[in-house]
Amino acid sequence: MALSTLAIVHAGFALSDEFDLHKKISSDIQKCGGELREKACVVEGEDNWLFLQESLVNLLVDWKPNTEQIIAFKDSLEKRDIELVVVPVPDKLQTAAEFYSGNARREITARYYEDWLDELRENDVTVIDALDEFREQSETTPMFEKNESHCTSEARQLLASMVADSLEPIFENSPKQQYSLRDTIVPGTGNLYHMLHNEYPKYDIKEKKVVTADGKKYHGSKKAPIVVIGDSNTSQGSNNSSNIGAYIAQATGEETFTISKIGGGNIGPTLFKNRNSFLEGKKAVVWVFDGRELYGEFAEPVF
Repeated sequence: MALSTLAIVHAGFALSDEFDLHKKISSDIQKCGGELREKACVVEGEDNWLFLQESLVNLLVDWKPNTEQIIAFKDSLEKRDIELVVVPVPDKLQTAAEFYSGNARREITARYYEDWLDELRENDVTVIDALDEFREQSETTPMFEKNESHCTSEARQLLASMVADSLEPIFENSPKQQYSLRDTIVPGTGNLYHMLHNEYPKYDIKEKKVVTADGKKYHGSKKAPIVVIGDSNTSQGSNNSSNIGAYIAQATGEETFTISKIGGGNIGPTLFKNRNSFLEGKKAVVWVFDGRELYGEFAEPVF
C-alpha cells in the first residue's frame, strides 16, 4: 500500500516519526489481509495494548455519505416531539494514539471527522463530540484499557454527563429522580485479548454502578422518557446498572430505557419499526455507536 493512501489528520509529528507511523499502519493492514475493509482482526501497539483493524480502516478509507440518513432520523423523531442526540463513542486508537505507536506522540484524527460533525450540526442534529474530552481526561483517568475495545466506566460517565448537558433544556422543569453512584470491582472482559489469543484474560476493573434512592441497582423502564439505543457500546458494563443508559439516568435524574444490538450501531434508525406506541410520551432518543465506524453506511429510518 502506498503511503499516499494513508492520508490522516495529525499534529506535531517530526517527518521521521510520521514515516514510521505510516509504516506501522501499512504493516498492520497487511497483517490483517491487506484490504481496506472491516475484518475481525486485532493489531498490537505499545506495552501490549490491542486495537481493532477497523480503527485503521476508519482513518484510511473515503467515508461513505451517511449524514442524510442521520438527518432523516432526526427529522422523523422531531415530528413526534422527540429530541435525537447522536453519540459517536470516540475511537480507542484516536483517543490513545501513543499506545498504538510510540511515534504517535500527538493526536491522530480521521480526516473526514470535522466535516461530518459540521454537516450534522448545520442541519440541527445534536452530536456529542467527546474526542478532545477523551484525550484530555485520559491524561489522568483511563478512557480505555489495553485488552478491551469498549471504553471504560469513567468514559461512559463522561459521555453521559455530556448527554445530560444537551438534554437539560428539555427536562429543566421536570421533577428529578435521585440516583447515586457506587464503587464496585468487577471482572474485565478483554474482548480484544480473546480475539487474539482465543481465551479471556483474568483481571479486575473498577466500575461504578447506579443505585436508586433505596439502594437497589438501577434497571430502567419501558415507560422512561429517554430511550438509549445503539450497538454494544450501549450495553457495555457488567450489568444494566453500569451501562451508559444507567449513567445518563444518574446524570439527568430522568429514567432511561436501553435497547442494544451487538454490531448494530449503523441500524439505529430501524430499531423503532412497528413500535410507534412505544414512542408515545418519549422526550429523547440517545443513539450511541462506535466512532470507528463512521466511515460506513447507515440505515434509513423506518417506523
